[in-house]
Amino acid sequence: MIQLYQSMQSVCSGKVRLVLEEKGAEYEEIDINLQKGEQFDPEYKKLNPKAVVPTIIHNGKVIRESTLMINYLDQVFPNPPLTPDAPYLKFRMGLFPKMMDEEVHPAVNLITYAVATRHIRAANYTSEELEAHFAQTSDPERSRRQRLVHEQGPVAPVFAWGIQTMDKMLAALDGALEEFGGPWLLGDQYTLADVGVTNYVFRLEALAFESMWTENRPRVTAWWEAIKARPNYIGVTSRRLEPGAITSRREYGAAAWPYVEAALAGEGR
Repeated sequence: MIQLYQSMQSVCSGKVRLVLEEKGAEYEEIDINLQKGEQFDPEYKKLNPKAVVPTIIHNGKVIRESTLMINYLDQVFPNPPLTPDAPYLKFRMGLFPKMMDEEVHPAVNLITYAVATRHIRAANYTSEELEAHFAQTSDPERSRRQRLVHEQGPVAPVFAWGIQTMDKMLAALDGALEEFGGPWLLGDQYTLADVGVTNYVFRLEALAFESMWTENRPRVTAWWEAIKARPNYIGVTSRRLEPGAITSRREYGAAAWPYVEAALAGEGR
């Protein structure tokens, strides 16, 4: 059985669960509470020196980096295949995780922190604990941005950049659906491209930002409804996650929506 070290709501943990559910693979969830800083525990850092989730252990081997993990799992559990046979489609599939890793992931982390996480941490952390958290973050630029949005929330100029980056992602999805004709991003086959973007769209919906596509991107709207109808969608969060954990984020997101609208209108560029 695969051991999955995860956070219940993390986008990267989610895409690994989606593949495991699609493959019908047995796995054990081992929770790492990011709000409590459990990712910095020395024992966990032996598995993942970057102190991030997820990490999997399969056949005694430690596998890190979620984009690499889902490719690994697609090879180890070949059915149903999540990688197209045609070389060009493999290339096009690879553009999505590249965009997610380089652009979208930093943006969604920043948005989530500005909208919701800062409220949670302000309520549960002392100022000393907050400072210790920022100091432990391995990426100095991420730490700097977190400090900024913790203080300023969606008023921070980088918030507009985050929203505009997510809008760019949605435009890329729309373009692929138009080009390949759907129902999935590369046409008839559900692939790792669909897997890799699902949790980022889910995060926008969890923050009550679904109007970013429902109002003007019907192809993305249809794709998203089809994604949610798939049996493996249950892996988008942990099966054990309390529904209220998502509801609270929507409440925070509704309050931040005017700042989203301003960013989409071009303010803050």
